[in-house]
Amino acid sequence: MDGRPSKYKEKFCDQVIEYGKQGLSITQMALELDIHKDTLYEWKKVHPEFSDAIKTARDYSQGYWENALSKAALGLNPENVTPNPTLMIFQMKNRFPDEWREKQVQEHVGKDDTTLEIKWQS
Repeated sequence: MDGRPSKYKEKFCDQVIEYGKQGLSITQMALELDIHKDTLYEWKKVHPEFSDAIKTARDYSQGYWENALSKAALGLNPENVTPNPTLMIFQMKNRFPDEWREKQVQEHVGKDDTTLEIKWQS
């Protein structure tokens, strides 16, 4: 930090949770708080209650977008906007990779599913 007093206030915890309920991203939350995204990440490190609030806000944000995706898939679109499935899935994979990325795991095993020992030679 640069020695200036922090702009952090405890009320920001409730505010970021509300922003999450609206589906906002971390960047959008920082903009709403009138801070740089780096400041938000610094506050997460310094203030455990803010870190918890950000985690909760991200869960709400993910839920918001999953609900929107479900409604669009079922044709329940009150705004009559034509959804773009490719764009929606791309957003979910990038914003919420822990649960939405396509992960491939390859395992190499020997006879009888035993672990292979790998030796490197130079």
